[in-house]
Amino acid sequence: MQHPLVKKILHTREEISLRSQAMALDVDAYYKQQKVQDNTVLVVGILKGCVPFMSELLNHVKSECEIDYMVMSSYKGGVKANANPEIVLDISTNLKGRHVLLVEDIIDSGLTLDFVKKDFYHRGAADVKIITMIDKPANRQAKITADWFGFEVEDEFLIGFGLDYEERLRNLPYVAICDTSKLKTWKW
Repeated sequence: MQHPLVKKILHTREEISLRSQAMALDVDAYYKQQKVQDNTVLVVGILKGCVPFMSELLNHVKSECEIDYMVMSSYKGGVKANANPEIVLDISTNLKGRHVLLVEDIIDSGLTLDFVKKDFYHRGAADVKIITMIDKPANRQAKITADWFGFEVEDEFLIGFGLDYEERLRNLPYVAICDTSKLKTWKW
């Protein structure tokens, strides 16, 4: 059933699953060619939005993985990213010499991932790659691109499959365009 705040469903659960399977093959092929420390890729999810996509992706990745998470603050409850991302909760893994796969739900401005990627290299990571479910290049403010992405979208405010509005709607089983005209008067 479609949520009342959904203007249009862009990608179904099935489409996301199929695309995740294809990306997992590419990720495995890449890491098979690398000299990865302890043959283990460090997969770092950017919480909270990454959870559904990361879970789906890792169901298909065959490479040996260690998992960690971090929380970044970049939206602060609105619909546009601010220019100063901050680490709210850091990873607990030592990055020295590690091959890192950053998992994100969406790349919009790119400011958060640009910050994290530079920070990880500063901490000694050997390699940092980015995979995202959604790539939205229209608002890109940082010179950063995903190494792998599921779907490229236009400049719309998206909800579902990890994407939220004020921490809600992440659990929708699809990615959809939010009907933002309803947000001002919406009663939860």
